Amino acid sequence: MENKKGSSKKSTKRGRPIKEKSKLTTSINLKLTEEDFNSVKEKAGKFGMKATQYAREMTLKGSIKSHFTLEELDLMRKVSGMANNLNQIAKQANKSGFSNSAMEVIMITEQIRRLLNDR
Repeated sequence: MENKKGSSKKSTKRGRPIKEKSKLTTSINLKLTEEDFNSVKEKAGKFGMKATQYAREMTLKGSIKSHFTLEELDLMRKVSGMANNLNQIAKQANKSGFSNSAMEVIMITEQIRRLLNDR
């Protein structure tokens, strides 16, 4: 049996290649009124960003790729939880009969309907 450590083959590095990070080294000082700064901060908050990151993206690209807002993420999380509950009730209904689970299904579908109509 050969000793693998003494092998003359070069071992290739495996795994994900190291990403080169370009560091932000130069700055631009920007003065804003309190009102303008609050406006930028509010808009950045809607995208889940810091004000400086928002200003950088807007300066370099002119727009920001629309990701889900915090409100939409919250709504998706709630609907997902309700859908999970509905699946559990459906499983229970298949096991023990639909008449036992009918009221729970009606309540959850009404909650989903209200949540989506509140938007």
